[in-house]
Amino acid sequence: MRFSFDRKEVLEILSKIQGITGRKTNLTITSDVLIKAMGDQIIITANDLETVFTGTYDAQVETEGILSISSKKFFEIIREYPDNEIPVNEVENRWVEIGKGDSLFHIVSSDYENFPETPVIENVDFIEINARDLRKMVETASVVSALGDEKRIYVLGALIEKITKNDTPFLRMVSTDSRRLHCYDAPYSGDLVLPEADVIIPKKGLSELHKFIDNSSETIRVGIKDNHFVFQRVNESIMIKLLQGEYPDYRPLINTDIMTGIEVDRTMFFTLMRRVSILTSDDYKSVIINLKAGELTVTITNPEIGESKERMMIGYDGEEIKSAFNPRYFMDALNLFDQATVVLHIKEIKSPCIIKSLDDDNLICAIMAMHLS
Repeated sequence: MRFSFDRKEVLEILSKIQGITGRKTNLTITSDVLIKAMGDQIIITANDLETVFTGTYDAQVETEGILSISSKKFFEIIREYPDNEIPVNEVENRWVEIGKGDSLFHIVSSDYENFPETPVIENVDFIEINARDLRKMVETASVVSALGDEKRIYVLGALIEKITKNDTPFLRMVSTDSRRLHCYDAPYSGDLVLPEADVIIPKKGLSELHKFIDNSSETIRVGIKDNHFVFQRVNESIMIKLLQGEYPDYRPLINTDIMTGIEVDRTMFFTLMRRVSILTSDDYKSVIINLKAGELTVTITNPEIGESKERMMIGYDGEEIKSAFNPRYFMDALNLFDQATVVLHIKEIKSPCIIKSLDDDNLICAIMAMHLS
């Protein structure tokens, strides 16, 4: 097997797949990258048994073949190699020669026959979605990550479903950690076919998918088939194995029909929350939000550190509401909005705070109230 390729294109891909090949599994070979050279291309595959990446790139192939090689070491060699064109030559006993002349590496490869098989998923009913929208959707879901030894399926994964707004189909992704919930809707074209069971995508897979989506206006194809979420663009595809389980009914939580809406300046409210969060700690994570006519006051009392009080003027004339929240959840949510003004919806002491845009409800963030001592 002998081929050469352009360093720049392959280096970027090798960098992006390090999260997949760096994940520990019960097969050590999943830390490898599989490279197949054929025709005038190389096909690069990474597979951690849950997320599978496949990409096809131009190459000069002298002798076709397949090799399985350490993803981390191959990436580091390519990153440091001094020339743009990089030759790869498989010699005897699975040793691989990378480079030439004054810069030459010899590393051992693995038996490629032990590399996990790539799922063959055919006849997928793809929908088309704007890359910018898909990136925002994945980003919104990934902010709410699972921590520690979390076992609950609905926390480990994000729900995907289809909804309709004004006769327009939207793809919805919902993510929660039971302390907050993020929901994002994006329009799509095509016929989305979903199984009867809840479609739950692991957040680990979403975090890897996010690396391959930019903010362009490119149209990307996605679909659900054979227990996999399938992402496809011109020369790359990602398959993420779905989680099996039920997702709780989140809709009552984000219903703001009987809640009071308060318009606030997003940047001002964010910086306010950032300042009061300085005094939070592992044992004291909450601040008290007090709403009363014309003003919003945020206070924190941390016996380990001290106390702080912030006030901003708002257009509110309802009854006084006092509740406790984690300020970092507000900061995470507010960072997702682009608009200058957002609307906070709140009803009473124990109710969540729902954050929406002033103009649409494509992005909804719900933050659960904490115990008010």
